[in-house]
Amino acid sequence: MAKTKKDTDIEENVLEEEEKKEVRLSVYEVGYIMLPTIAEENLGGEVTSFKDMFLENKAAFISDEYPKLIELAYEMSRSIDNKKQKFSYGYFGWVKFECNTDQAKVIKDILDKNEKLVRYLMIKTVRENTMSIKRSYSKQDGVRRRPVQKREEINPINEETIDKEIDALVV
Repeated sequence: MAKTKKDTDIEENVLEEEEKKEVRLSVYEVGYIMLPTIAEENLGGEVTSFKDMFLENKAAFISDEYPKLIELAYEMSRSIDNKKQKFSYGYFGWVKFECNTDQAKVIKDILDKNEKLVRYLMIKTVRENTMSIKRSYSKQDGVRRRPVQKREEINPINEETIDKEIDALVV
């Protein structure tokens, strides 16, 4: 069966669409909490190996934040070496990167198996910096106060009248 020009054009269009799908990159962000049992001096090596995993899977870094030890809002548990361990502290950090969806699935699978992580969250996001500026709040930012009405001045009472009123109350 000989191929017609129409069949060849259809095959070329299918190949072009497949190439476009592969080339289409998305931006992802991973927020993660690493185990608090990692020593401070070993944390740099753990973060480097964590980031190398992204590079091995052809992800391009956009930005990141080095993990900091924080107190967690609630106690989290993780099964490590078939033992359930509970954590109330952890090293929190994040990484923003760009890759295609197939690579993102592979990265997600690797993160699922990583025993150095207590928990992680991977989201699809935008390239722009979406961090808000931290603003300090004061009492003035809260509810506006009503203006205080001035009280009438009280005439000072002398000591003799006070003594007379006390004597009247005591008797």
